[in-house]
Amino acid sequence: MRFDKVLQFTTQLATGFKRSIQLVPVVWQKPRVISHWLLNARKAQITLIVLAILVPFVLNPLVDMLLAALFGTVTEEHLFGLFKNETVHPNLEMAQFIAHWFVWVTSLLICTYLFIRNIPDALEYAKDVVQEKIQLANKLIKNNPSESILLYNEAMQWNVDQDYEKVLSTKLNDINDSVFDGLDKTIVETTQLNAASVQQGFNHSVIAERYPIKKQLGSGAMGNVYLAEDIRLKREVALKQLAPGLSSNKQLIARFRQEAVALARLSHPNIVQVYDFFEAEGFFWIAMEFVNGGELEDKLQSGQLELRETLRLIKQLAEALSYAHEKGVIHRDFKPANILLTENTDVKITDYGIAKLAQSSVHTQLNTIMGTPSYMSPEQANGENTDLRTDIYSLGVVFFQMLSGELPFKGDTKSIVAQHLTKQAPSLHKKNKNIPVEIDQVVQKMLQKEPADRYQSMDEIIKQIETYY
Repeated sequence: MRFDKVLQFTTQLATGFKRSIQLVPVVWQKPRVISHWLLNARKAQITLIVLAILVPFVLNPLVDMLLAALFGTVTEEHLFGLFKNETVHPNLEMAQFIAHWFVWVTSLLICTYLFIRNIPDALEYAKDVVQEKIQLANKLIKNNPSESILLYNEAMQWNVDQDYEKVLSTKLNDINDSVFDGLDKTIVETTQLNAASVQQGFNHSVIAERYPIKKQLGSGAMGNVYLAEDIRLKREVALKQLAPGLSSNKQLIARFRQEAVALARLSHPNIVQVYDFFEAEGFFWIAMEFVNGGELEDKLQSGQLELRETLRLIKQLAEALSYAHEKGVIHRDFKPANILLTENTDVKITDYGIAKLAQSSVHTQLNTIMGTPSYMSPEQANGENTDLRTDIYSLGVVFFQMLSGELPFKGDTKSIVAQHLTKQAPSLHKKNKNIPVEIDQVVQKMLQKEPADRYQSMDEIIKQIETYY
């Protein structure tokens, strides 16, 4: 009878373990579920700690004693038995080696078993989270679709049902499209042109009649930037054009539109103002404020800035970013190349092309690294969700560069990303004794690896700078 109960219990354990093993590939695709699984496997954690202490300090020494007693010693006689010599059994060392490995492997298997047995609980928790997020998202679709998108994104991060993944993805795309349709109606003014009048490039009637181009100012991955004249309002403008060859890429077009939407919501003396957004056959354009003082990146080529000048500019940048954050806009690609200088050497932030709207993660794919490696926050480098504290980190890198004339981390792309994740930035005060310790401490806090360890808002940084400026 007892044997039957033992056999039944063993069979149940084996069946449960097999079922749990089959769920490992499902969990492995969801970092949040993995994190919850590992952090909440209490029995496995306790067992792991106990065995890590018992095996080297108790079990292995006990095994050595038992094997020594079992094998005993070997007695050798010399000179017809007049002299005797006792030595360790020749097989004892090998037996101890095998026994130690057996103990460690067995302990590892026990911990692995306990961890894997906790997978079903983690999956049940994940399913509950998904249902909770979806129910709340469905209630917000009409009144707050952007918040609904965030909730659906979070639900997808927790979802472990592959069939349901398609349903969630379709639903999310539908909401994304409806949000952008609304944005297009309120912000984006689409210009309808007669195809017969379109020849190529700048022969566009809108460009020729409203924004005749004077010269090219620069180019980048997203397209070209031109100096143009706004005929109607009699002013110079910077005209950004998405490269025609990229116009078929829906994601890039969405990001280009998102830049116009994000900038249109912002009106601040230290942020480039957007004037117009229009679309024609094969071309997408943004007309924005023209700033003729160059980029901060060019200014930094000649080396570090004076302390007082640095604090003045950092204060302006922090105020501009604080304003943007209040409007729900996070830059996510903050760097000197996106900081323009006016004739009075004031700063203006531009290029919100990959900004994440805090109230709407429209067309922002999960686990997609976006930004510039040298100025990228650790959470951004990891492809994790980011908030306003990622801009605080990037501003800290710019702050460091302005004071020292160099970046805190150098090397190739992989090396720079790795350093952002693991290495603390060098001390500015140690590099230059003219930099106050207090300022060094401000920069170091901005560059903390964990977002919770940094300043939690730009306003906190502004208060610190005002103390010394």
